[in-house]
Amino acid sequence: MSKRRNKARGSYAGGWKGQKDAGNFQRNAARTRKQNRLLTGDAYQNALAGLGEASPLLSGGTWIRNGVTADTQLLTTLYRESWLAKRIIDMPSEDMTRAWIRINTDLDADDRRMIDRAMKTHNIRQELTDAIRWARLYGGSLAVMVIRGEEEFLDQPLYLSTLMPDSFRGLLVLDRTSGVTPSISQVSDLDDPDYGLPEYYEVELPAEDHRLIRVHHSRALRFVSRPLPWSETVHEGYWGASELEHIWEELQKRSATSANIAQLVFRANVTTLKMGNFGETLAVGTPSQRARLLQVIEEENRIRTSFGLQLLSKDDNLENHPYSFGGLAEIYELFMMDMAGAAEIPATRLFGRSPQGMNATGEADMKNYYEKIAQLQENMLRPALDRLLPVMFVSTLGFRPEELDYVFEPLATQDPQERATILATMASTVTGLYTAGLLDREEALRQLKALCSGMGAFQTLEARDG
Repeated sequence: MSKRRNKARGSYAGGWKGQKDAGNFQRNAARTRKQNRLLTGDAYQNALAGLGEASPLLSGGTWIRNGVTADTQLLTTLYRESWLAKRIIDMPSEDMTRAWIRINTDLDADDRRMIDRAMKTHNIRQELTDAIRWARLYGGSLAVMVIRGEEEFLDQPLYLSTLMPDSFRGLLVLDRTSGVTPSISQVSDLDDPDYGLPEYYEVELPAEDHRLIRVHHSRALRFVSRPLPWSETVHEGYWGASELEHIWEELQKRSATSANIAQLVFRANVTTLKMGNFGETLAVGTPSQRARLLQVIEEENRIRTSFGLQLLSKDDNLENHPYSFGGLAEIYELFMMDMAGAAEIPATRLFGRSPQGMNATGEADMKNYYEKIAQLQENMLRPALDRLLPVMFVSTLGFRPEELDYVFEPLATQDPQERATILATMASTVTGLYTAGLLDREEALRQLKALCSGMGAFQTLEARDG
C-alpha cells in the first residue's frame, strides 16, 4: 500500500512540475507584454501638493498575500478558539440547509414518505451542512456517495442502471486537508458538469488504517466555497480559498480593538503618588532601601484599600486620574460594521444585536442576506443535489422521475395574511384566463402549480374529467 501511495504522490509531483513550467512561461510572456506597453498618465497629479502618485502616503502601500488558506493549523485554531470566526463559517452553512428543499415532482404519498425517510436515515441534511462548513473553512471538501456492493468499483463511473435496491448508504464527508488528493488527469467530456476538473480523487480512509482508495468524480460531491482564478485554482490543488482569508485583516483589527478596550477597563481609574527622592532611592539606593520603600508603598496602599484612608508624608501628594471612555463605543461600532460587511452577514445576525440608527429595523439587511444565501444554494448546493437525488431515488424507489424538480424553501418567514392575499391573486388570475377560454383545464392547472410552486400551494391538485 505504501508503494501505491508513493507512486501516486510521485505522479502528482511530476504533474505539478509541468504546471510550474507552464506558469513560468505565462509569467515571462506577461513580463514581455508589460515591457512593450506604452506608459501613460491620465490621473490627476500635483507634485507640489503631494497629490496623486507624488504622494508617498497613497503610493507607498501595497497588498501582500496573507497565505491564510495554506495554514491549516491557523484555520483550525480560529474555528475552535474565535467565536466570531466560527459564526462566520457556520451561520451561512446552516442557513443554506435550514429550510431544506421541497420536491415538486409528482409522487404519490408513499413514495414521498420513503424519500423523506431515506434522507433522515442517512442524515443527508447534516452531512451536506458539514460538507459546506468545511469547504468554507478550508476552501474545499468532498462528499463521497457510499454505494453498497460497489466497493471494488470506486474508480469506475457510477451508472444509475447498475444500482441495486436500497444500495445507497449515505455520504462520507472529508475536507480537503483530510487526505483528499485530486488527480492530475482531468475530465475531458464537454457534457460533463465537472469538465476541466479532476477525474479522480485519492481518498485516505482514517477509519480503515488510512487505506488509500481511488474514487471516480461521478461518485463524489465536490464543494468549493470561494472560487479563484484558474491559475490560483490549480495552485490550490483545484480547490478554492477559505472564507477567512479575505476577512483576515478585518478579523485582526476587530479582535485587537476588542482586546485593547478590555485592557482599558483596568486603567479606568489610575492613582498616582508623588514622593520626594523616590527616583533617587530606586536608582542609587541599596537593595535594602529599595525593598523598604516598596514595602512602605504596599502597606500604604493596603491601608487605603481597606479603610478608605491614605497616610502620606508631609511632602507626598496623591492624585486620582479617571480615564474617559468617550468615543470608544463609536469606534467599536465601526469595526463591527466593517466585520459584518466583510463577512457578508448582517450585524443583527453576526453579533446578535438589535439594529442601530433612526428607523432601523434590519429588514433590508436580512433581505440582502437571504438573497446571498439563495445564490450560495444555487452555486454550491444545487450541483451536489443534482447528482445525489437521482441516486437516492433509484436506490429507494427503483426509478428516477423523468422530471426531477425541486426548489429551496425560503428562509424568510412570510406573514400568513400576506401569503393568503398573494395566493388568492394568483388563483384569481389563472381562473379568469380559464373562464375566458384562453387556457384549458390541464394548462390552467399547470400554470397554477408553476406560479405557486415557490409557496408550496396547489401542488397536489389534479385535473378532473368534465
